[in-house]
Amino acid sequence: MEPTDLDINTFLVASIHDMKNSLSVMHTLLDDAVHLVDDPESPASKQLGQALYESQRVNDNLIQLVSLYKINQKFYPFDPLEYDVADFAAEAVSRVAPLAKFRRISIGHDCPPGLRWYFDRELIFGAIVQALRNGMRYTRSKVHLQIQVENDMLEFRIEDDGPGYPPHMLASQPHAGLGVSFTTGSTGLGLYFSTVVARLHRNRGRMGTTRLDNGGALGGGVFVMHLP
Repeated sequence: MEPTDLDINTFLVASIHDMKNSLSVMHTLLDDAVHLVDDPESPASKQLGQALYESQRVNDNLIQLVSLYKINQKFYPFDPLEYDVADFAAEAVSRVAPLAKFRRISIGHDCPPGLRWYFDRELIFGAIVQALRNGMRYTRSKVHLQIQVENDMLEFRIEDDGPGYPPHMLASQPHAGLGVSFTTGSTGLGLYFSTVVARLHRNRGRMGTTRLDNGGALGGGVFVMHLP
């Protein structure tokens, strides 16, 4: 077979899977190393914490790329089921809680007890955890996940007390996740992924949405997702 006969998409997806597996091993090693450092305020400890955050962020990005590829090729097994939303919120926050503790960030969540909703758990979990990590990246000290029903839609609100989203991102909605920034290094992948995931959820003529705001209860950036 000639090199040009190879399916480049198959090659790229296989490469992403391989990179993701290596990053998972690296993340585990870094997590173990963080707990071996006696002084959490030492420069070495802070550098390990940043490396741990970056390894997990890249790993999440690779998973998002594979998911977007599968969605685009129409063979992602989209499967909305009914879930207890409070349990979902607690698990999402617990996923990022160790890093939040290490970086001295207060993280919490609120959700009405007994609330149940239909959604694809893996996709929404990935989007919400990504948004929580993004909030942790820019916040000063606090990140909060608020879940409630608003206008017959399930609303996820992730707020922080950082400087907020830049004006160009707020002005370019709903296309804020499509651009890149060579200044900040942002590709907009996380926001694009969340928007695609939200729009997959449809019910009675309504479609999921995402939105960026500034302000909120903490005065910083606000990521909002609505699911019908």
